[in-house]
Amino acid sequence: MYSEKIMEEFLEPKNYGVIKGASGVGKVVSDVGSEIVKIFIKVEDDKIVDCQFQTFGGVVAIALSSIATTLMKDKTIEEVKNLTASSILEVSGDIPDNKSYLVGVVLSAMQKSIENYQNKSNGED
Repeated sequence: MYSEKIMEEFLEPKNYGVIKGASGVGKVVSDVGSEIVKIFIKVEDDKIVDCQFQTFGGVVAIALSSIATTLMKDKTIEEVKNLTASSILEVSGDIPDNKSYLVGVVLSAMQKSIENYQNKSNGED
């Protein structure tokens, strides 16, 4: 039912955890399945040097969060802004149609972490 990559990322998720004093945090609660995705980033010189996640959800939500944070690491803010749902799906392989909304949830959490970082950098909170 799930691709080999989804199962691999679910069973051994990368970047699971919290960054204390994160440069930015993005949290999204799914309207569809009640999953919660929270992404923490640490930024130095406009580059994401660390990225962690906490996800409350099933196999696909956890796997996509792991994939997304791996894609974000060591990229500039602009590079991460240019990541799309297709970028995540290229790595994850096929996911069940009834779970496709989760790509958007994870992508939104990624974007919110960047927005939060930029707001903090501009003196907003």
